[in-house]
Amino acid sequence: MDPALTPYPPPIRRAAGIIAALLAAAIAYFSLVPPGEAPAPQISDKFRHFAAYAGLALPVSIWLGPGRLAAGILTASYGAGLEIAQGLAGTGREASLADAAANALGAGAGFLLIWFIARIRA
Repeated sequence: MDPALTPYPPPIRRAAGIIAALLAAAIAYFSLVPPGEAPAPQISDKFRHFAAYAGLALPVSIWLGPGRLAAGILTASYGAGLEIAQGLAGTGREASLADAAANALGAGAGFLLIWFIARIRA
């Protein structure tokens, strides 16, 4: 591994893992409740997807270690899985390839931000 991308200390990584789990649970809840039951800011749906998964990718990238591509892949896969779950849940939500793409772009942006910060802090 690139020396500039050394993992964060264990207490920070543990805290990041807990934060990631809590964010993932919140995203799952708001993704699977029937439309209208989840409060949503009046901004673009795709921007909300992008922001949610960028926000999730930040602690996931710290937890797994900066530069670990698995963090971006795991976060994007979680977003794709929730899109499939929306289509199967029967709550009035639909699976959307555009939403999955916004999820993946957000996951990539969050991953790259942590990677970039790790590179400049070294």
